[in-house]
Amino acid sequence: MIKAVLFDFAGTLFGRPTYRWLSPPHLSVLRAPAPFVARMNAAERAVWEARDLTALANRSAYWTLFRLAGLTMNDDLFQRLHNPAFWLPYPDTAEALAAARPLKVGVLSNISWDIRSVFSRELLAVDAFALSYEIGFSKPSVRAFDAACVRLDVHPSECLYVGDDPVSDGAAVAAGLRFAQISTAPVGRREPVLLEALARHGIS
Repeated sequence: MIKAVLFDFAGTLFGRPTYRWLSPPHLSVLRAPAPFVARMNAAERAVWEARDLTALANRSAYWTLFRLAGLTMNDDLFQRLHNPAFWLPYPDTAEALAAARPLKVGVLSNISWDIRSVFSRELLAVDAFALSYEIGFSKPSVRAFDAACVRLDVHPSECLYVGDDPVSDGAAVAAGLRFAQISTAPVGRREPVLLEALARHGIS
């Protein structure tokens, strides 16, 4: 029996509506970092793997990523990537969070900054946040999902995880949760997929 629903943040509940402030080469690297991650040395790879655990690691990881792609990352670009003003809810986010009630609702996100203000700004309430930089673990670690379930006071088998990444979010299955994968796109271009994902698991 499902007693709680956990959502991913970026690409699931919130996204960026436009990339006009981001150059096409920078955007391309963010969307497909794997070739440049593969060129990192052992120390750089370790920082990349820990990029969502501290703000310092995050800055260093993306500086290295862009450097290997032949690009720069100035302070303005980094701040914009982490600025709440550049994150907006998808049109179906509020309705999906409402549909998940009266179950417990939480957010588990790989992120190095506090996203609570984004939810407050949009008047969106959830019962618990499990943010990687606070809990000390990031997806796909089973420990990240365990920590989120503890914060919601439910057993993993009683929880549904909704996210867009088949690897990091899909690891919910290994942690004992149910998993609903959705497609994603920038805000304004994504279809309303959240309610359908919930409905597949009997939540409406």
